[in-house]
Amino acid sequence: MIKLIGLGLSIDLLPIGVLLRLLSCERIYMDTYTSNWFPSIYDLANILKQFGIEVIMAKRKDLEGGSINKIVEEAKLSNICIAVIGDPLIATTHSAITVEALSKNVEVEVLPASSILNTAISLSCLQVYRFGKTVTIVKPKNGVLYEYPLQVIKMNRDRDLHTLTLLEIDLEQEYYMTPKEAIELLLIIQKNTNNNVLNEKDKIIVLKAIGFENGSIEVMSVEEILGKEFEKTLYTLIIPAKTLHPIEEECLRNIGKILIKPQLNINMLESIIKIIADNMKQKLYNI
Repeated sequence: MIKLIGLGLSIDLLPIGVLLRLLSCERIYMDTYTSNWFPSIYDLANILKQFGIEVIMAKRKDLEGGSINKIVEEAKLSNICIAVIGDPLIATTHSAITVEALSKNVEVEVLPASSILNTAISLSCLQVYRFGKTVTIVKPKNGVLYEYPLQVIKMNRDRDLHTLTLLEIDLEQEYYMTPKEAIELLLIIQKNTNNNVLNEKDKIIVLKAIGFENGSIEVMSVEEILGKEFEKTLYTLIIPAKTLHPIEEECLRNIGKILIKPQLNINMLESIIKIIADNMKQKLYNI
């Protein structure tokens, strides 16, 4: 069997069911390249190692390409756990593992968890049924600037829908696209394609490091974003529809007041995991 286990975005968003699954694993491939986890994915790995669990800090090459076949073959003989920051099947990498495993008659268990998709929409206070297609803004590759993100935003705004935009990250290269860089790229595409999708007064919801101690939510105009320097961390942008419901308008005026600071710390998590592990041992003993 392959168990795809979602870790949520942070320590505060780690479900009890996830901890139970993790403690039942003999070996865990810990995805270290999809995103960041607060306070540190390595802290969580070190706690699990204390309970005799083998934890492999997996890079992209360990879970993609030819490595998929290796994992599936391994799963024919033993249970393989893959722990993923956020939700395990939001990233296409893990969908590929799932498809390959099922095609080889290997059982797959999926334990969903919070992802930036549902968390950002929830924190935006915007109505969920008014969100259109999601898109990722990426930096130019080999001199090619991808126009697709602006096309999606235009399509959504033409339909009076909100757009959740993910910004490119590369943890192995320590690259995090900032809101300023993302907006600059969109405006370049807009100019190159002779479109009028965004103007300097349009409001953007900037979600910064959600789940982290320095996390914040702010509503800024395009002009304000272009005039600000942003620190290097995780960002998500939401571009609201052209017209808003009165409740949505009120939400945007007060969105910065929403409390999103984590309450748990790694020592508290370690104590919780120990209690769960002791409980599991006691249950096994009674059986």
